[in-house]
Amino acid sequence: MTYQRSAYDEAIKTGQYEKVTGLTGKYDNVRRLWEDEVMRLFLQPHLQRLVDRKKQQGTGLRILDLGCGSGDGYELLIGVKRGDTGLASHANIAIEPGLLGFYRGIDLNPGLIAQANAIYGHNHNMAFAEGDFNKLDLEAEDTYDLCLASYGGLSHNGHEQNARLLAKLAQHGRNGSIIVADWLGRYSYEWQTLWSNNLSREQWMDYLISYIYTEEERKYRELSCLTLALLSRQEVLAITASARRQSKVKIKLRRLCDRSVLVGRHIDTGDYNPHAQPLRQRVNSLFEPNIRTDLEGLLVNYVPKDGFPSVNEFYAMFHSSWNTLVGYVIALLRHYDSAKASPRPETEQHHPRALRTAMAEMRRLIAAVHRSGIGDARANIIEPNLGYALRKLEMSLQRGIGCGHGLVAILELEK
Repeated sequence: MTYQRSAYDEAIKTGQYEKVTGLTGKYDNVRRLWEDEVMRLFLQPHLQRLVDRKKQQGTGLRILDLGCGSGDGYELLIGVKRGDTGLASHANIAIEPGLLGFYRGIDLNPGLIAQANAIYGHNHNMAFAEGDFNKLDLEAEDTYDLCLASYGGLSHNGHEQNARLLAKLAQHGRNGSIIVADWLGRYSYEWQTLWSNNLSREQWMDYLISYIYTEEERKYRELSCLTLALLSRQEVLAITASARRQSKVKIKLRRLCDRSVLVGRHIDTGDYNPHAQPLRQRVNSLFEPNIRTDLEGLLVNYVPKDGFPSVNEFYAMFHSSWNTLVGYVIALLRHYDSAKASPRPETEQHHPRALRTAMAEMRRLIAAVHRSGIGDARANIIEPNLGYALRKLEMSLQRGIGCGHGLVAILELEK
């Protein structure tokens, strides 16, 4: 039996036997199934056009990833799907094998770069290096088709520094090249106490990395923090305009969108908003297999802040739509538990179209699976689909004004 034990010991050392949960950690369910997917879905039509053009030209895709971490940007991009393959085809990846010409990742953290090289270093067309992307040394022949600065990477910079960086990237892009720029939103509900309407001054925050610890651990730990900028739509537009003037390149804003409205990392910590609720924890639970979520805990009690009428108006609309969808699903579950005791709830015409669509889809789904006999249909089918429906609601109703954890700009170059 000794050789059998050795085989198991060897397997365990690979780390593949570790029990991983999506309820906590950097790569929790919300990160993987909400935030990453929202980024992919917003980027998909623009990336697909770029990929199709490169295939026609017969050249590989050149990618520059600023603040690449351990290769998160690469993983984000290779997860983008084509939008025109239909259901029958299994080959629906936008960046097909062999299409990647060169991928260059840069990050200040040597530990993350070491991880990236350990994972991807064997690929001849991928290179990761430690460095400050603001001091990026680009030769005249260094041109890129796609530049990625994701998950708040540009919030480390001030506005002028970002304008200079975007101008440099524009000068080293081609006609049709894409730049994905990502900041923290100025008006995220997570840090409502920091909101300011004074756009003549840059708004900075001491961003605590407290969300990786439990509530009890946060009470006695000395927490690290980063100094990060919070941006609004107007500030992103001003930075883009400045980069356009400096580079003398037409930088077209193709999309500006809020990501992680009400589900960002600090919605659970309450470090910057005493009214915040642990909604990310609840949404993580929606996506977790074989676990039923207390859906009542998903209902939002938004507390407005005086002096921000347009922001409050958005949140009032969004949280009302969110609560209506959650409440509708709760009512449907009660209805199908006992049809005689509870009439089936109906949608209202005054609801936003995106909300009516989500409600109709959840109604059809629950009607189809409530007696399917395939195990715990609520935990494994209904709740994940409620999570996807809430994600889609965010994508449809967001306004790109800085009300999400992230404010993401998709820029395209015209040369």
